[in-house]
Amino acid sequence: MERRSFLEKIAASGLGAMALPAWMHGQSNSTLPFSTADPEVQPTAAQQAWMDMGFGLFIHFGINTYYDTEWSDGTLDQVKFNPTKLDTDQWCATAKAAGMKYVVLITKHHDGFCLWPTKQTKYSVSATPWKGDLVAEVVNSAEKHGLKVGFYYSLWDRHEKSHDTDEWAYIDFMKRQLEELLTGYGPIVEMWFDGFWKKQQTGWSKKNKELEGEAEKEAFNAARNQKFIEAWRMEGAYRWQMDHVYQFIKSLQPDCLVMNNSTTAYPGVPLHPVDIRSGEKYTEVADDQKVWNWLGKDRYLPLQIETTMSTKGDKKFPSGNWFWHDWDKSVLEKEKILHYLSVAQKMKANLPLNVGPSDQGLLREVDEQTLKGLRS
Repeated sequence: MERRSFLEKIAASGLGAMALPAWMHGQSNSTLPFSTADPEVQPTAAQQAWMDMGFGLFIHFGINTYYDTEWSDGTLDQVKFNPTKLDTDQWCATAKAAGMKYVVLITKHHDGFCLWPTKQTKYSVSATPWKGDLVAEVVNSAEKHGLKVGFYYSLWDRHEKSHDTDEWAYIDFMKRQLEELLTGYGPIVEMWFDGFWKKQQTGWSKKNKELEGEAEKEAFNAARNQKFIEAWRMEGAYRWQMDHVYQFIKSLQPDCLVMNNSTTAYPGVPLHPVDIRSGEKYTEVADDQKVWNWLGKDRYLPLQIETTMSTKGDKKFPSGNWFWHDWDKSVLEKEKILHYLSVAQKMKANLPLNVGPSDQGLLREVDEQTLKGLRS
């Protein structure tokens, strides 16, 4: 039996009306746990609880919001960061109204700017005119509206000098920040890492699109994925000390699930050790391997497929922005969101849908109204 009870799309005129997942009407999303064919390979209790949430809000907000950019190099002046109308209750109330069960907040993007008053760097909200704690604001609002909380944390840090000069010192820096996040804000359901590629130079290869026949393509892709996992284990996993970092997280919060974004080049490929796999912008149903061997044992690893409410990006990110830009008025239509939810259901995956609050600290009205309208 499927984890979520989605109804079939019904015929209608105009834009059409789409039936909603049962859990978006307030019904249970976990009447039966997901089951694999092998009774010995099942989701853990923490994984099942995460899978049961199904739909979440991903929030991109930070120094980039104030400089009309998606990525920055760690040198932008934090004096511009000043969300004078910040309303995290609006963010979380909108998520709740949309039928979402959790929020995932960017705590630190590749630029290194931190949304909490970390003691490890001055490049944070502490050095801004606002001087608040954005992480605490979101956590408090999420609790108020009955939502669970996950954190996104970029491994790649373009501001912290030790990232490029002393890898061991940077691991200690990163652990101290993770400890702040995992001991200061209550239970965290997901720790989402990104930016691994900065210290992964080997193993990258392109898919062979000229192969004929599904069996031939599947065999090629399986071998390609396995080679990348092996390259990751030999290089990136060591340079980031991910085995150690993973165990460190578990020592602080055993039920916090770890994910490492494998990028659109290797969607669904686990960068061991992880508890969740990433399928960034999986917008159509695709074959997905659920059981992977790690440390000599087959393990179930659920999938996350994340995408964004923006549909108009720039040359570097043409499929849509993640951060807010004043010039970007595009928005994902309701029917498209419901389609992505259907894709997630069919792939037995979670869907965190991204929004970029404005420089004032508010969701765009069009995002708020679209999300609130999903259940109507």
